[in-house]
Parts: sequence; structure tokens; C-alpha cells
Amino acid sequence: MQEVDFVLAENTKKTKFLLERYGVKNKVVLFNDFSTKKKIQSLVYSISKGKNAALVSDAGTPLISDPGTNLVQAAIEEKIKVVPIPGASSLISALVASGLSAEKFIFYGFLPKKEGELKKLFEEIRFETKTQIFFESPKRIKKTLLIIQEEFNLNQKIVIARELTKIYEEFYRGKVSDLSEILSNNSNNIEKGELVIILEGSNEKYEIDNLLEEILFKELKPLLTLRQISKIISKISSKDSKEIYNFFLKK
Repeated sequence: MQEVDFVLAENTKKTKFLLERYGVKNKVVLFNDFSTKKKIQSLVYSISKGKNAALVSDAGTPLISDPGTNLVQAAIEEKIKVVPIPGASSLISALVASGLSAEKFIFYGFLPKKEGELKKLFEEIRFETKTQIFFESPKRIKKTLLIIQEEFNLNQKIVIARELTKIYEEFYRGKVSDLSEILSNNSNNIEKGELVIILEGSNEKYEIDNLLEEILFKELKPLLTLRQISKIISKISSKDSKEIYNFFLKK
């Protein structure tokens, strides 16, 4: 940090405080989601002329639900070398300590603020088989967890990680069915600090009702054999291919 010409930060006050703690005296420049294209071009121009810059986050890793994507893209377009430095990332810290599968996972960033958009997202990913990771605000966490309980399988495992890598780090582990108990416990601090939600992937098949199965059958009947159709429908039905075959064989 002492070697660069300037430091780009979303929160200049916090960053200056952190740098001073380690005796780093450097120019700190404000950079956030509202930084204009003109400012990005100016920064990239300065770097292309020999200046060195560091992009930092006062909590977490730059670009991960943090500003910086446009700057990195602009730098790469100008053939400027971008050097990543490993740092704390709450989503990875939460995942590795969650006890859920880390083999395949999807990170969604901060959840939508509007209830309608949130429910729509959950409906779209209800049957996702990979581990799912979300950021959520402490102001909305209770409402969000209640919606999760409505939208997801009650047997799916869920973990809520709070204040990771800090003094009051906590993990709430259980199943979706346990969320009411977690929320009703007045002794927990779930509405304080930074939160990460980790949800186990679904083991359920997407269930379609009999009417949709029949519509699909009628559309495929001129093109495929009954056995082939049965196998296709079984992939999106709660029934197996043999059961579907026998059902449509009688029609």
C-alpha cells in the first residue's frame, strides 16, 4: 500500500483510519458506484501513464457486492495489469464454515429489497441443486427468513452467518423448519451486523400438475414414442417414467 501512488476507496474515512493504524500515509481517492465514466477514464489514463493504484474495500473484497467492476474492465481494455491480492471474503468464509457443500455454489449478492421481487427470485431458484449464498441487511433479515420458510422445502438446511471475522461472529445452523424458533429467540442478535445466508441445494424435482403433463404429452405425441415421452416428462415430474408410461398407455 505504501508503494502505490494513490488508494481508491468507497469509504475514505474508514480507509484512512485503517491505513494510519499501519503507518501508511498515502493519498486516498473516493471511488464508488456513483463514480462517473469520465472519472474512470481519468483514473485509467493516470495509471496508463505510469501511476500505480490500489482499489480497496473497508469490509470484504473489492467487486464482490462492492464497486470496481467498471474500473477493472476499463483497465483491462487498456492492457493495464490487474493484480489481485487475496483478502477476506464473507461469502467464502461463511461457506467453508457452514457445513454445507462447497463443491458447487451460486452467489446472488444482496437480495432484492422489494417483497415481490424477492418472492419471484425464490420461486425461480426453489429447485436449484447447488448451495446458494445471499447477503442480507439486518433490517430485512426477519422478513426474508419468513419468506424463505414459505418458499423452500422445510427439510433444507440453512445457515445464517453474522459478523464474520469480527468479535461477535456467530452462526445459526438448522433447517428451514427451524427458522421460526431462531426468529422467536430474543437472546440472539440476528438483527445486528453483516449477514450471510447459506441455503442447501434442493433435492426435489420440479413438480408439474397433471394438466401440464397432458399438454406436454399431446405436443410430443406426433414426434416421439410413448417411452421417449415418458422419460422426458419424468425429468420434470414427481412420477417416474414407468408410472407416466402406464398412465398415458390407458389413454
